[in-house]
Amino acid sequence: MRQMKKWENQNQLGENKLTPTTTFNRFSTVEKAFANKNDAKIGFVDLNGDWHFELYPYPELVSDNFSELAQQLKEKATIPVPSTWQTQGYDAMHYTDVLYPFPINPPFVPTENPTGVYYRQFSFDTTSANDVHLLFEGVSSYYECYLNGQFVGSNKGSRMESTFSIRPLLQEENELIVKVVKWSDGTYLEDQDMWWLSGIFRDVSLFEVPKLDVVDVLIKTTAADETYEDFILSVDLKDSQVAVQATLYDGTEPVLTLNDFEDGISLTTVEKPKKWNAEEPNLYTLILEVAGSHFISFKVGFRTVEITDNQLKVNGQVIFINGVNRHDFMPTGGMTTTLEVMEDDIRLMKQHNMNAVRTAHYPSKKEFYDLCDQYGLYVIDEADLECHGFENTGDYTWISDNSKWKQAYVDRGVRMVQRDYNHPSIIMWSLGNESAAGQNFAEMYHAMKTLDDRPIHYEGDRQAAYSDVYSTMYSRLENLIKIGRDTEGQKPHIHCEYGHAMGNGPGGLQEYQDVMRKYDRLQGGFIWEWYDHGIKQERNGKVTYFYGGDFGDTPNNSNFCIDGLLMPNRVPSPAMAEYKQVIAPVKVYLEDQTLTIKNLYDFADLAGTKLTLDFMAGREVIATKEISLPSIASFETFALDIEQPTYQGTEDLYLNLTFKRELPEIGENLISNNQFLLKEATVAPAQVGDKKALSLVDEAHQVKITTGNQVFIFSKITGKLLSVTDKTGTLIQSGLSFTLWRAPIDNDMYKTQAWKETYFLHQVTEQLEGFEVVEEATQIVVTVKRYASSVNQNWGYHIEQRYTFDQSGTVQTDISSKTFLRGSNVPEMLPRVGFDLTLDRSLNQVSWYGNGPGESYRDSLAAVQMGVFDKTVAEMHTDYIFPQENGARTNVLWSEIRGEGNRKVRFDFAQPVTFTVHDYNREQLEKALHTDELVRDNDTFITIDAFHSGLGSNSCGQEQYAYDKARFEDFELSFKMTFE
Repeated sequence: MRQMKKWENQNQLGENKLTPTTTFNRFSTVEKAFANKNDAKIGFVDLNGDWHFELYPYPELVSDNFSELAQQLKEKATIPVPSTWQTQGYDAMHYTDVLYPFPINPPFVPTENPTGVYYRQFSFDTTSANDVHLLFEGVSSYYECYLNGQFVGSNKGSRMESTFSIRPLLQEENELIVKVVKWSDGTYLEDQDMWWLSGIFRDVSLFEVPKLDVVDVLIKTTAADETYEDFILSVDLKDSQVAVQATLYDGTEPVLTLNDFEDGISLTTVEKPKKWNAEEPNLYTLILEVAGSHFISFKVGFRTVEITDNQLKVNGQVIFINGVNRHDFMPTGGMTTTLEVMEDDIRLMKQHNMNAVRTAHYPSKKEFYDLCDQYGLYVIDEADLECHGFENTGDYTWISDNSKWKQAYVDRGVRMVQRDYNHPSIIMWSLGNESAAGQNFAEMYHAMKTLDDRPIHYEGDRQAAYSDVYSTMYSRLENLIKIGRDTEGQKPHIHCEYGHAMGNGPGGLQEYQDVMRKYDRLQGGFIWEWYDHGIKQERNGKVTYFYGGDFGDTPNNSNFCIDGLLMPNRVPSPAMAEYKQVIAPVKVYLEDQTLTIKNLYDFADLAGTKLTLDFMAGREVIATKEISLPSIASFETFALDIEQPTYQGTEDLYLNLTFKRELPEIGENLISNNQFLLKEATVAPAQVGDKKALSLVDEAHQVKITTGNQVFIFSKITGKLLSVTDKTGTLIQSGLSFTLWRAPIDNDMYKTQAWKETYFLHQVTEQLEGFEVVEEATQIVVTVKRYASSVNQNWGYHIEQRYTFDQSGTVQTDISSKTFLRGSNVPEMLPRVGFDLTLDRSLNQVSWYGNGPGESYRDSLAAVQMGVFDKTVAEMHTDYIFPQENGARTNVLWSEIRGEGNRKVRFDFAQPVTFTVHDYNREQLEKALHTDELVRDNDTFITIDAFHSGLGSNSCGQEQYAYDKARFEDFELSFKMTFE
């Protein structure tokens, strides 16, 4: 029988660990307690920094002679702690979404098991009588610790803290060795969608604990009655036998002294405290003076969370979640992150109207919860538990429904609650992610409920037997509607993952928001996910970001880890701006010159919100007005009469609205942009300029038409526009080639194979059916008829292009297309239906009247507005980590491409089009696998789409809605071209 090693025994979760407690620090003065700085706590020693390090291929090769081992390690190179050893150049980077990177044989793991051994020295003042604790905040996946040659203890559970009492082992000069084993039985519970990374990846420290001290501190606030005005503040010292005086402060001003502790518990009624919620995160400071010797500080938020009337409520009020899933991640450190990055994450979330975060799929660093308390974010705190790889075995419940693993499951839930109990931001606990169902989750649920009564979440429980909410992920819209309608006796629904933000997308978010707002049972959800997990690399003098497979890792899930709202360089993607506007906390309607503003906050009043009204026509601000909104309570409306300015111009007149509001800890922040069309453009009188001479030269294989300074050449063989030139050089190099193809976006991944291998949409060719030139007294008309289709297809388009040259110098272009089909086999959706043109690279400035300033697609329009915008051609590119279709501008009515010397090509469209312009062609874009591989061309490439399909979220979730799909059907397209 195979011998079970320490790191393969699922019932041995660690040795000599102290019972977990809530997070708190001890200080020698009340002033230090108010500041609550980690490095000021009693006896604090920061053990972060450079440690000597050696990586062994097998744990068994690590010497048991710790004196000898210490001498060896002193000579080794150093590695920063915290960090993961793979990001420091040791071992191999590996990314999978679902798969375990070794054979499934629980609890056993590979014999070849990389093991990192860390060594450092430190000094300590041993004169203190206090106990001393050694704290590891995160080590992956199993470790053993030795101090001065003596065994301290061990731990499993990578993203959970472990603490050891080490006072008897301490000396004035100390040697600390930590042996970290990569694979353990715990790895079977840590199959989250992320890089497989190892090592001491979170902080390590020492701190002192006075002999007379509290055992633990549990803080709870409950409403005194149904009005939720007065609260009862409970402070439970867990049977601590020590004198404690507790004072509650608002800022630095004392509010009250808490009632005495009886059997370790103090219950105090607090009259009308300022309450905590995600919109108004009011916090008090609780200072405990312990045994007259030291002080402990806590932040207290008066907040209740409960499910009543089948709805999730905070302080008695139903809440709606506009959230995001977040991993701890940095492109240089992997799952090692910093306080600065965490705070920047939260500030960005708040600036983009998000009110909730799910710690997917493990507890975050403890400071993250302090920041959520401070800034105001609801948190689903998720246990470090996922065993997704079992899904592919045919026995998904292999260990989740196996009683031998009960202790390991329960331990992960209980330790999370024990650490994070005191945070008002945590409104739900989560049992884990994508681990099927089974008895061990039921055991977790009951064990966690004995510690705390907050609701518990678990998506894998489809019967909601041990989940207090009904949770689904990536529900298609029609299914979400069914869930919303099924209300009788049902638990509230949380969409724990949706809107897969991979590459260009997600699209269709507005429809999800509308549905979730419509049905009471649907209480919002969490976008997947916050941050692209790209690993920063430098090559050929450029920065790029690697994903699965780039390190030779196999099997892998390629760029499936590049699926965040935030790019690795911390640039928000277009999807973040889209999500911000979709979830904006104000809804605005305009009817008969009356603006109706609805407050969608659950708690906050809109009083004082700054509303700016700009009346715009083209580039011109016709009038502007700024008002401060009066009180508009949650879900109330306010009507504002709009006085439209006098406008005699011929352009569209728009009302642009911006709402700015002071957010706690953020300051003034734009919370919503809205736009209304007040007056449609009138047809301006045609400008009569100098008549330009027209001439026609009909040659054997081409036709040359001259109008003024421009010369147009058509091929009589292909019917193509070969070039447009003037005295300064080439303007158009080729034009109006029919295309159905876009460089596939990630959300096309399940369609691309059929597009390429069944329908060959990337290989459309055109056959000339007719070419005619008619010269009249004041105009020349070129009519080109072509048949367009792709390889081996029974369907195609009969396309007629009609170019009318007149003495104004404009070229009227009218395109009509009729479909042809023999049989019934046609693609259900086409990427696009459009035409390509190639311009000279010197034309590198673009202006347009349409949606902007950023990119947009049919199902991703919330973040853009109609207007006149200017960019360089290079700026029209969105630098997705995996290059793909990008940069489209929708609803475009005119565009100009300009270069030096006033050279210009202008398009005026008869109907709105989708317009794309880049400094690379589609083949170059599709060939590139990383940003640094995208080769810029010597030309400027334009695509004019009669219809461009939406984005969807089908990389994991909803595909494009039917009305956002380009179909095989007749179409027309008309525009004027003007050249200077």
